[in-house]
Amino acid sequence: MLSGSSLLRLAPETNGTPLIKTKLRPVLDEDWWLIGPPPAQGSHTIPVKMGDDGNLLNYESVDHHLFQANDGQWHLWGCVRHTGWGRILYHWKAKNLTDSPWEDTGEFIRANEAFGESINGWGNEEWIQSPFFVKENGLYYMFYGGHSTGRNREGVPARGKTRNESFDTECQICIMTSPDGLHWSRHAFDDGLSRAFTGPGEARDPCLIKIDGLWHLYYTGLEEGDPRKGGMFVRTSRDLLHWSNYQLVHRAHQYGSNWWEIECPHVVYREGYYYLFRTQNYVQAITHVFRSDDPLDFGREDASAARKYLGQIPCAAPEIYEVAGEEFLSSNHNPALGTQLCRLRWEPES
Repeated sequence: MLSGSSLLRLAPETNGTPLIKTKLRPVLDEDWWLIGPPPAQGSHTIPVKMGDDGNLLNYESVDHHLFQANDGQWHLWGCVRHTGWGRILYHWKAKNLTDSPWEDTGEFIRANEAFGESINGWGNEEWIQSPFFVKENGLYYMFYGGHSTGRNREGVPARGKTRNESFDTECQICIMTSPDGLHWSRHAFDDGLSRAFTGPGEARDPCLIKIDGLWHLYYTGLEEGDPRKGGMFVRTSRDLLHWSNYQLVHRAHQYGSNWWEIECPHVVYREGYYYLFRTQNYVQAITHVFRSDDPLDFGREDASAARKYLGQIPCAAPEIYEVAGEEFLSSNHNPALGTQLCRLRWEPES
């Protein structure tokens, strides 16, 4: 059994070291175990939501991340949807990675308009989503989707109505920090807002990896308000606070042509190659995997993406962790059940 003192390598680095390149393929190794079931309906003062048919909507766990804090315990923060407020970030913890289920702490975080988050969002709901954690120089960082900025690409006030009506509102990636991984506060930039950057379009689903001393933040977005221009983008930073302009790293319509079928990028480095995991469908557990020796190019159009394509892996919104020589993958392929975890291995291509 893995104890809470096990080390988690959050962001592999190449450090410029020449390696023998080996083409690998990810394989799920064991049955899933449940770590983050949605909180009970109406618990912890969280309001419920009724559907259009008048029936109660169940809370569901979607995008998420887990890490080990200074207390030696494992901590899972994930987005829970279908609350009476909208989407919130919710917290579970465990002494052992293999515990099932993890402890429901009752702790949650809502979007905060005072920091510029979720302004005039879709359906007049609060949106905060897709947390991702790294630790640098003794400080923990939580990157997350703060959703609508309330303005379009030209800075003109805009209001989201429904997912299908509004592609005009620019969304944002925001930052919280913590000295111990337990107590979180929003990072206020010079404008008093928590946003590290905005856009293009519905910016969300951050994933960070450090490559030769430079942080790369991969995320999902949408260019020019065009549903056919959904894609995966990257920005870089030396200090985790000031980010470059974005670059497109992946777009391919044959693996899902709608912008909501290009979600949850996760990038890892293994033996000379970078691997991009891209979720197309949650409940059908469709995630596509691409391999590239260039972390800035996983196929930017259909033909080049096809050349880098490895195949599907049955999970959704995957996050990968390396702990004491073992690898694990967490997933939300069953949002009603909750966040699950399994072992992962990499096999050389024959």
